[in-house]
Amino acid sequence: MKKQDLYYKYTREVIKMFESILDLLLPYIVIIAGIVGLAYGINKLIKSKDDESDILKYLALGTSIVIGLVNLWAIYEWTLDDIFLPDSPEVTMVHWLTILLIFLAGSSMLAEPLKDTPIAAIIAVLAFGALAGLFLFFADFSGGFSDPEVLDVIHIPLWLVILLIVLIVGILFVITRFTEFTIDRILQLISWAPIVIIFCGLLTIQGLLMVLLNEAGGIWALT
Repeated sequence: MKKQDLYYKYTREVIKMFESILDLLLPYIVIIAGIVGLAYGINKLIKSKDDESDILKYLALGTSIVIGLVNLWAIYEWTLDDIFLPDSPEVTMVHWLTILLIFLAGSSMLAEPLKDTPIAAIIAVLAFGALAGLFLFFADFSGGFSDPEVLDVIHIPLWLVILLIVLIVGILFVITRFTEFTIDRILQLISWAPIVIIFCGLLTIQGLLMVLLNEAGGIWALT
């Protein structure tokens, strides 16, 4: 069997394994994340800033990161299915409403600590990681690391790839620095306790309905 065929075979197996895990655990991850967010939002609402629970702050921060990673996997899973499992009838379809609610709830929990951090630097680091990750995922280095083939179509010298990534990240950094005031106002809004409670409450309901109705759409299944 060719090296490329082995690569696709093992990649399909890994995708199937992660899909099975996601199918099984996603509703419960959603419920737990929603409950954590609700507790965090209620604590923000009834306590003064100095009296807020540090445990809930860190728990909300960790939860937002975890569900953010889950959301990224759910989004990219559709792309991975199209590439590696085009003929598979067992394709996991995470409902768009679940992805949206995870994003909103996770953002509301993450907004508070983000307000006190250099946003431009964070966006630059995330952009660099995302671009580098996409390049590594779609590049084939079998013909040499310095001149990889991308998407089985074109050869791009590695130095040019690095230069393009650096340029894009630099442009994003500069743009974000000029818009940081606006970003701070947005973060202040979505970290407001009632907003956190609403988003996380909806996320909790979504997860509960996903389990009770056995429907990926959750709330959407009631419409």
